[in-house]
Amino acid sequence: MSGQPLDLSAYTCGSVAQQEAFAQALLRELTQFGFVKLVHHGLSDEDVGALFDWTRKFFALPSLEKVRLAHPAGPEPQRGWSCVGAERTSKLYRAGLGETNIDEELFDAREHFDLGSPDDKAWPNRWPDERCLPGFQEFLERYYRNCAAVSSVVLAALEQALGLPAGAFGERCTHTASELRLNHYPAIEIEELRRGVVNRIWPHTDLGVITCLFQDGTGGLEMEDRASTAAGHKEAFLPVAQGPEGAPAEMIVSISETLQRWTNGRLPAAVHRVELAPHLKTLQQGLVPQRFSNAFFVKADREVSVAPLPQFLAPETPALYEEMSALEYHRFRVAQAYRG
Repeated sequence: MSGQPLDLSAYTCGSVAQQEAFAQALLRELTQFGFVKLVHHGLSDEDVGALFDWTRKFFALPSLEKVRLAHPAGPEPQRGWSCVGAERTSKLYRAGLGETNIDEELFDAREHFDLGSPDDKAWPNRWPDERCLPGFQEFLERYYRNCAAVSSVVLAALEQALGLPAGAFGERCTHTASELRLNHYPAIEIEELRRGVVNRIWPHTDLGVITCLFQDGTGGLEMEDRASTAAGHKEAFLPVAQGPEGAPAEMIVSISETLQRWTNGRLPAAVHRVELAPHLKTLQQGLVPQRFSNAFFVKADREVSVAPLPQFLAPETPALYEEMSALEYHRFRVAQAYRG
């Protein structure tokens, strides 16, 4: 793994040659590793820091206030708060692999708050009372729009690298269905994680097109080691560390399932999990500190097909995935994550 972040400003502000070099580097990293780190992406360090401040404030709210915003478990787009253990990522991933025996009870030690587009009338957002968190809604709505703009640039660069017409991805993702998620992993005893029933997040892939993630410095995020898996070894993972203190905020961009489908498997979705940070893996007891992260899930517009695009089909490479709308696919997959 290169480990070196790419500078998105080379694409947004660079020459034609610099833009092409960035686009090819982006495709190379995503193809090889499933994810890439970006700096100078257009989201200021101040805004990223403020996002984490708001995240901490939200999860510090009294339980009764969060319960008032509870998202009902089920296949609809997620809005509001989901308690620790509500989502079962292990079932989501294993069902996606076609496994049928997924009744094993494996839990995620995480709570999260989800919001969609400020303009989404079909599934409106659930907000805490303004008196509880004054300024929370205003900031997150602005941050959502900024994330949408940055992710659109990433998709444009990827279109260029793949030789696709401009807008091949972007016109299918106008951010009417994209979602922003605030994650909180409460402090937990190492012994609890070592029992093998609870993990911070079990291995899984995301459902959208790409995911744009910021994490705090706690550690624990791991991505599948594709080289090891390709060599026939058991599924292995590599830690994805945060950049050094004082460095520009790193955005982690990973491939999600819809992009895998659109490219007919050329760009496989990134398998990832949240585990013990490397410096804690040898410990047998003690308290793992709480962790925060924030993910912007870039999702296809709901009526758009998630079947392979024609540019990735040929007689020798027929479609691997059936015709289905993005909303149908979302409902089908999310229902698996909440299956009791």
